[in-house]
Amino acid sequence: MLLKVFYLRAVDELSRGDSIQNRLVDLLLDLIVLTFKVDHLNLLHNSVYATKLKKGICFTQLILKTIFDDMIFRFLYNIILTLFYPVVQIAALFSGKIALFVAGRRDIFGLLKLKEVDKGTWVWFHVASLGEFEQARPLMEAFKKSFSNHKILLTFFSPSGYEIQKQYDLADCVCYLPWDTKRNVNRFLDYCNIKLVLFIKYEFWPNCFDGLSKRKIPTYSVSSIFRPEQVFFRWYGGAFRNILLDINHFFVQNESSKSLLNSIGIDQVTVNADTRVDRVYKMSRQNNKLELMEDFTAGKKCFVAGSTWPEDHDIMEHLFKKETHLKVVIAPHEVDHKSIEKLEKRMGVDCAKWSSYNSEKDRNKSILIIDNIGQLGKVYSYASFAYVGGGMKKNGLHNTLEPAAYGIPIIIGEHYNRYEEAVSLLKRGGMISVKSAAEFKEITHKLINDKKLTHQMGENNNQYILSGKGASQLILKKIESLSGL
Repeated sequence: MLLKVFYLRAVDELSRGDSIQNRLVDLLLDLIVLTFKVDHLNLLHNSVYATKLKKGICFTQLILKTIFDDMIFRFLYNIILTLFYPVVQIAALFSGKIALFVAGRRDIFGLLKLKEVDKGTWVWFHVASLGEFEQARPLMEAFKKSFSNHKILLTFFSPSGYEIQKQYDLADCVCYLPWDTKRNVNRFLDYCNIKLVLFIKYEFWPNCFDGLSKRKIPTYSVSSIFRPEQVFFRWYGGAFRNILLDINHFFVQNESSKSLLNSIGIDQVTVNADTRVDRVYKMSRQNNKLELMEDFTAGKKCFVAGSTWPEDHDIMEHLFKKETHLKVVIAPHEVDHKSIEKLEKRMGVDCAKWSSYNSEKDRNKSILIIDNIGQLGKVYSYASFAYVGGGMKKNGLHNTLEPAAYGIPIIIGEHYNRYEEAVSLLKRGGMISVKSAAEFKEITHKLINDKKLTHQMGENNNQYILSGKGASQLILKKIESLSGL
């Protein structure tokens, strides 16, 4: 914590308007005072890196090394950002998604001016993509209800989130996050009249956080998860740990994340449930009737496979080969023409497609492919059990909370440890992980024929959702007390 005090003091001194000589003298005096106040210090508060330091020159050297390391890190970071962006611009010529990423950032400041983000009082929510947006959404809804006089600025890093939610009606301005150079950050923060900032989950941008800290704008990290293997907790991660010092408070999803932050001297941490629980709970209680699904399922048992990839299709191959009494709905993650065409070719039977569904021709088919975006949340309400895709490849599991909110059993692939909600649902017995086509076939057979198992797994998921709802309001109340809103 002592190092943290010195770091924050350094930032404050270097941001003052005094001469550089006066600022350096003040910092040197701080360093001398800190050196001789130290008796014994376990700097990192972690048994992995535990280092006992006595007063005197050892600590002075460590402070100087820390400052030097941080300067080197920021110097290299800014050089890499500057050099890398032209590479991104070249890549945009060959990728539609990257082209959106580049084009969207050209329009940021024009859009900010159009929306008059320099006037009024603004709260800034930043998300990486669509998944993080779903975590931010219930917070924005709660914020708008409690503080209707505040406007909401919503930024995205990724085109996959921005392109779908750029017309989100609860936000007063939606745009991309500027590329994290000092020039862009200063221009952005100097123009926008931001009073409060919430960054969702994994977003930690050094220049942005440094700019917010210098302007003394309260900044919060929400629904974040930390793991021992992350660079913040490595022996060489000092400069990265300094990024976290700019955050006023962390709202993390589990106790292990809190313990990790505590181990590096960060104590302003609160454990809360995933805010997406509020969102999926609300969705599951609304009217989810879909005429097409009513016609296709016709009251029969239905299996929904959502956000699937080719690796997921490999293990459910037996469902594609012949007609069954089970209605099968496949909602692939990629819905472009080529991807849908490849999926159709895998089918051993004639299948229906959402975009061209014809009741007379398609209602008696056993397989329906959803070839557009935006239906899956409601489609899960028709499922007797579901499969959530992405888990057959590392770091790719999609949203398991959506089907859990409907109180149905869930199957996933073998890779899930990075997802707190998946780990919890598995422990509670509402979800099963499979590694092969044989395992998938076995569990689907059980869920089709064992009503008791199906009911119990579904109830386990339902209880998990009920126990986690309300996180958004708790976070909002805490932020209100910390920031004085």
